[in-house]
Amino acid sequence: MNESNRPSREQLRAHRQVFWDAWHKAQAKLPLNALEVRIARVIEMHPDMHHYFDDMESFLDRDFQVDDGMNPYLHLSLHLALEEQAATKHPPEMARALDYLITIKRMERHDALHKILEILAETVFYAQRAGGEPDVAAYAYRLKELLAS
Repeated sequence: MNESNRPSREQLRAHRQVFWDAWHKAQAKLPLNALEVRIARVIEMHPDMHHYFDDMESFLDRDFQVDDGMNPYLHLSLHLALEEQAATKHPPEMARALDYLITIKRMERHDALHKILEILAETVFYAQRAGGEPDVAAYAYRLKELLAS
């Protein structure tokens, strides 16, 4: 990945702070805006990641290594992106793939989202390696392949 395309430490902290704030506001039963509601729902679906929200400085500053598995912040961010794609039906292939996995393959919604998340994560990974934007057409093609499986 081209260093100039990497977010700065300040940008990373600012993005993570949004997740931190949404989760802690939800836990305190404080009013949430629409984005915070979606973020809190995504975090709620991942009890295995709740411990990351115990220490704010660690959450905001930790560098996750490849051997740690998927960076939990990245996982939650991709999940949030999928929730947005499902809500807006954009790209339409994502909504069709999600519906197919749930209704035809009888997968739980969260498991179906994880199946699609794998494709989105690969798409983002290849874009980062190339130093460009994600290839939406390739992403849509891979989603269509799910329908044939």
